[in-house]
Amino acid sequence: MVVMTREEAWELLCEFTKSDSLRRHALAVETCLAAYARKLGEDENKWSVTALLHDFDWEIHPTLPDHPMKGEPILAERAVAADIRRAILSHADFSGVPRESPLEKTLFACDELAGFLTACSYVKPGRSIHEVDVKSVRRN
Repeated sequence: MVVMTREEAWELLCEFTKSDSLRRHALAVETCLAAYARKLGEDENKWSVTALLHDFDWEIHPTLPDHPMKGEPILAERAVAADIRRAILSHADFSGVPRESPLEKTLFACDELAGFLTACSYVKPGRSIHEVDVKSVRRN
């Protein structure tokens, strides 16, 4: 199966996600996943698509366990690759889908990491990630 392009994933995300904050979250997770894909020699497009789509259904299924379980059939209808859908399912602890592949493990970690980094940026005067320095958030 051919992996959709990043642009197609962005369009799908925007079709279902109207909130700027959720779109920014998807972009933050994408930034993290793309960096890890490059570092690990993985398919950067596939990892970007996965990141962009991981919470695409949150606005239509904002309660657990509906998200991401009810979103997965929508992705299947849109011909999203099975391994991407599996990674998205695995990012929810309650899904019963264990995180096994590097993509699945990295998505789970980067979803949390992106949320943490965003929270750190919100306490800075300009609310920018560029203002966050490692020393201010690192424990010794």
